[in-house]
Amino acid sequence: MKKNTKILFFLFAILLTLSACASPQATPVENAAEGAVAEGAAAEDAVAEDAAYPASTELAEREAENSENASQASPLPPETQIPLATSTAEPTFKTIAAPALTQFDMIDAQNGWGQAEGLILRTEDGGKTWLNITPENAFGDPAYASSVFIDAQTGWILLVSDSDYSQSVLYQTADGGANWTWHNMPFGRAEIGFIDTQNGYVLENLGAGAGSNGVAIWTTQNGGKDYSRVFMHEPSYDASLPLGGMKSGITFINPQNGWVTGSQPQDGFVWLYRSQDGGFTWTHQDLVLPPLYENAQTRTHAPTFFDNQLGTLPVDLYAEESATVFYRTTDGGENWQATSTIQKRGKYSLISPTEIILWDGGKTLFFTIDGARTWEPIQPNQLLEDELRSLDFINILQGWALAESGLYHTKDGGMTWEKLG
Repeated sequence: MKKNTKILFFLFAILLTLSACASPQATPVENAAEGAVAEGAAAEDAVAEDAAYPASTELAEREAENSENASQASPLPPETQIPLATSTAEPTFKTIAAPALTQFDMIDAQNGWGQAEGLILRTEDGGKTWLNITPENAFGDPAYASSVFIDAQTGWILLVSDSDYSQSVLYQTADGGANWTWHNMPFGRAEIGFIDTQNGYVLENLGAGAGSNGVAIWTTQNGGKDYSRVFMHEPSYDASLPLGGMKSGITFINPQNGWVTGSQPQDGFVWLYRSQDGGFTWTHQDLVLPPLYENAQTRTHAPTFFDNQLGTLPVDLYAEESATVFYRTTDGGENWQATSTIQKRGKYSLISPTEIILWDGGKTLFFTIDGARTWEPIQPNQLLEDELRSLDFINILQGWALAESGLYHTKDGGMTWEKLG
């Protein structure tokens, strides 16, 4: 009996072993799935735990280590550091209703730039109100500073030290005055100009006396960051640009071709010099004076070019009866032809190659739409005689007049004027 019991127990053990061997094995995919489910459940438990309790000691130690390493890393150079947050809000400017403008330049019917004592300004409503865009701690007074504005966003202004005229700073904006960059200049009091956003020029005043006026000429090719001097009057040096004569302006049509204008007390002589090598050397450009003014004394003003070929050169004529003549070029300044003389001197606005407004603030305003071949008179409703400072028209009908009494606007070519502000 005992023997039979042992046999039965042995057989039962063998049967269990065979049964275990015959059971199906779990595949790697099933194991992975089970592991993923287990990890997911663990993660959910961890999230729930993290929501209620601080991070684990291991995680806290890892974050502390990362923080320490970050603090020891080399910082980015200042100019490449990225702020943690960048504001996209429009800058806020103080609005000034009627500033005492000293200069202004309208870009279109709504947008323009202005200058006043201690202020640089911009308008977005045609001159009715002005925004104060003066850079903080400006170097000098902008009131009569030389400036250039090529569109509603881009401009330059040269601020000269109030105590030392040989020191100046050039300010530049590309966003309508929201931000300004500035550079110390190697020259002092000067007239600036720009052909485009990169190429510019400067006529520096070195002083005048006894009918002579020394100047230096500078050019830039990087938007005013750096300037190179290309010409300078020096004692006992016979320069191609004469020391004699009072210089009135400078214009370059491209980096190579430019003109300097001026005057000197000499009958029948037109003071106009041209450079074709970027301002290094200059030659006199002869102009034929109009009939009845062949012996007049003259004063030329910097020419305005409307493209690479078409330009207008204003010339004041001083004789028994003073007059103004506008010379025209159609070949980029190679040749200049006199137009019809108008026996009037005053402020003018060169609107296009064919459209000009001329007014002295008196009872008659003159305009031309055929390139100064003929002139037509208008009787304005306002008299600004003896106080008119400047004119700026954006087309033959719409323009602005700056007088000591304020800024005026016309929509009908100067027949009726409305005071703004």
